[in-house]
Amino acid sequence: MTLPSGTVTFLFTDIEGSTKLAREHREVWEASRARHHRILREAIEANQGYVFQVIGDAFCAAFHTAEDALRAAVKSQIDVHAETWGDTPIEVRMGIHTGRAEIQEDGEYQGYLAMSRVQRLMSAGHGGQVLISAVTQELLLEDLFEDVSLRDLGEHRLKDLIRPEHIYHAVIPGLPVDFPPLKTLDFYRHNLPIQLTSFIGREKEMEEIKQSILTHRLVTLTGVGGTGKTRLALQVAADAIENFQDGVWLVELAPLSKPGLVPQAVATTLGLREQAERAFLDMLKDYLSRKNLLLVLDNCEHLIEECAQLADVLLHAAPNLKILATSREALGIAGESTYPVRSLSLPDTRHPLPENLGQYDAVRLFIDRAVAVQPDFQITNQNAPAVAQVCVRLDGIPLAIELAAARVKGLSAEQIASRLDDRFRLLTGGSRTALPRQRTLQATIDWSYKLLAEEERALLRRLSVFVGGWTLEAAEQVCAGEDLGSHQVLELLLLLIDKSLIVPETDVSEARYPAGGSFRYHMLETVRQYAQERLDEAGESNHARDQHLAYFHALAEQARPHLRSAQQLVWLHRLDAELDNIHAALGWAQDGGAVEMGLHLATDLQTFWVYRAYLREPSFALENLLAKPLPADQIQVLAKGHFVAGLLEFFLGNHDKAYAHAQESKRLYSQLGSTSMVGSAEARNLLIATDLNVANDPIQARKRFEENLKLFQEAGDPWGIAHTLYAIGLELRRSGDLTGSRIAYEQSLATFRACGDHIRSAQQNAALAIIAFNEGRYAEARTRLEEVLSFYRQVRFNLEIDIPLWMLGAIAIREADYARAKERYSECLLFDQQIGMNTQLAECLLGFAGIANAEKRFEHAALLAGAAQVEVKARQNSLENFDQVELQRLTLVLREELGEARFEELAGEGRSMTREQAIAFALEESNE
Repeated sequence: MTLPSGTVTFLFTDIEGSTKLAREHREVWEASRARHHRILREAIEANQGYVFQVIGDAFCAAFHTAEDALRAAVKSQIDVHAETWGDTPIEVRMGIHTGRAEIQEDGEYQGYLAMSRVQRLMSAGHGGQVLISAVTQELLLEDLFEDVSLRDLGEHRLKDLIRPEHIYHAVIPGLPVDFPPLKTLDFYRHNLPIQLTSFIGREKEMEEIKQSILTHRLVTLTGVGGTGKTRLALQVAADAIENFQDGVWLVELAPLSKPGLVPQAVATTLGLREQAERAFLDMLKDYLSRKNLLLVLDNCEHLIEECAQLADVLLHAAPNLKILATSREALGIAGESTYPVRSLSLPDTRHPLPENLGQYDAVRLFIDRAVAVQPDFQITNQNAPAVAQVCVRLDGIPLAIELAAARVKGLSAEQIASRLDDRFRLLTGGSRTALPRQRTLQATIDWSYKLLAEEERALLRRLSVFVGGWTLEAAEQVCAGEDLGSHQVLELLLLLIDKSLIVPETDVSEARYPAGGSFRYHMLETVRQYAQERLDEAGESNHARDQHLAYFHALAEQARPHLRSAQQLVWLHRLDAELDNIHAALGWAQDGGAVEMGLHLATDLQTFWVYRAYLREPSFALENLLAKPLPADQIQVLAKGHFVAGLLEFFLGNHDKAYAHAQESKRLYSQLGSTSMVGSAEARNLLIATDLNVANDPIQARKRFEENLKLFQEAGDPWGIAHTLYAIGLELRRSGDLTGSRIAYEQSLATFRACGDHIRSAQQNAALAIIAFNEGRYAEARTRLEEVLSFYRQVRFNLEIDIPLWMLGAIAIREADYARAKERYSECLLFDQQIGMNTQLAECLLGFAGIANAEKRFEHAALLAGAAQVEVKARQNSLENFDQVELQRLTLVLREELGEARFEELAGEGRSMTREQAIAFALEESNE
């Protein structure tokens, strides 16, 4: 059966009083519920309905037509009524509503507004009753059947707080027709205002807060301005209203400016008149002592002390009173339960498919508000990335997203996204009826900032220099100054957390915080941009950025030796967390003229850049820094800078640049003499790898590396010894001496293990696997490579993940497992694309050519072989011996199969492809 999509009629049902029935009739309840399930499922499916969810005793079903939904409801009620239930009389309430809904890739419905509407419609009814919305009633006017009629129950406010719903009740012959008043908002006592816009998402949060209200007397929703605390509190209050005999009452505190007005505002809301010589607080204590009600105190932050005192007094005086408060910080009294209101759920901006975006609350809110001002707005393949970017860059803050969505009247989603660096000027023009602080994004954060003490403001400003979060240690060293001691930072940081301006990390798992890690904090990007503007206004920017650079320079210096030791994984994790900060520090070093410190920072992190394959950013930074003037006595830092710049360019495939940097590094180190033996040897190693005359001659290259090995041995540098042994092993392998290569790799492995470098040890295992492959021991090679691949992924040794992937593809070809080979080669190409490298592109193109040839798709093979030839020629290091042999063999076979002229024509087409075209063509092959 095809799932309904587009315009869908939903039927939602549940058993009235099921919790009580289950508790009082445990021995027969499960059997009764099973009979209920059978009756409903049979009725729904008999009328072309699809049951897409069953939660406990609640059914959620979808239909193509309103008539089918009503037929299923009528049959279900008749059969339930006719069933003999004994001591567990079951009565089912039902709601039917029609609206827009689409089916997502995972089979779930994307149509929250329609489904939330039918849910609330159903919950307003009583057992045995079928309630129908006005939309569905219009569709049924000409399709009623079997003497079923619709009774007009008039307009009622459902618990979603928006416009009243005209509700109808299905009158079914032979079944009860008279029911108590509907359990809508009109049935209860309250002063909850009608909302002009729909409430989007937050289903999980609403359920958690309702449960908290049931178990606590005071629940406070906290969060930064604009996160939707008020709207969430109103919706929770509406949903929980049936639990409070004396109603739900909203007290709006934002307009109040004087603390003494708080008790009066509460009394006025409850309808209490002022009495001569009697305080409002005493009146409230007497009145509430006998009441069972929920008091919603909205926007307490600017009157926090008074609200706390009032709540404490009233809760002690009134045992059946409960309070739901909203504030940017907790009230801080005994028995309070705080609930931080987080941002709306956000999409992954890397994969913003239109059909998937609707599952994220932030995007749903954007779409809903955009359609309100531009009815034809919709998510398309073109604007999906921009919409996702807007939601993510605005931190999922509802106010910010609503203000951005309102701009679709005059701007495209792409234009809105491009202007978010100036978000405080872009995001204005909120509702004219809202309080001034709720009309613009800047105004709502201004409100929080002005409530801070001066020391809190100073810390907030200075923390804005951090990008991607910080540790307490970092905050103490970067933010302290003459007006703010480092010993004050912790206390002030905790106060800013209490006021919802700083967010502590919620993931404290071992993976996020390995041994030696530190707890982290961050700001929403919107708050950070605001604080940065205040930092600039205060004239503190340069000093704060200098402090930030100095801290991360010191951290890099501390990390450098550990990155090649047994502590390397801990330090890699730590630096991963600080990557954005490191990039920001490097940027300031370039902009602020701190050349020496910037060079130290970039070069101390050499191993980090390489192991993580973070190559382009530091390479760009080094080019800029090395081009700036530096005192003549800074030869050491210049020599190291040129070496690391050359190393990064080498891994990026820019061999000419790498060679030039290596030459300059060697020249500078030669001026330092024996005091820099290790640096000189490192530069020589790089020069050997990038010198075309040497790199293409394995025997000469090996001899040069052996000379360098003596320098590392003389300097007593075990890591340099191990690395050079690896290079010697590689050259021996290239020259065909597999035995000598294996010996060099094993020596390198032992030395790296002695250093504690787990990553380079695994690299030697990968090299030994290639030896095994060359010797035809495919099973051993595959076992080693699978272990290496698993480890590389675990520790994110991104630089060489492509090597085991490519080799496993080569093994699969030799074993005629072409499906597996395609899978591995595709993984290799996609991963290299992801990190911006093309290290194994020639091997992968050749592999795909071999697969196409084996599958007798000779023309495809010729195209790929031509593309592979270009990549081999473009790079300095040649193919492995076995791939050189394979390329020669493949060329001969294809010439014979296609003929000389046709082969050259096709290979020429392959050679004329751009790199991007060749990769795309190869990946298409993986789907053949």
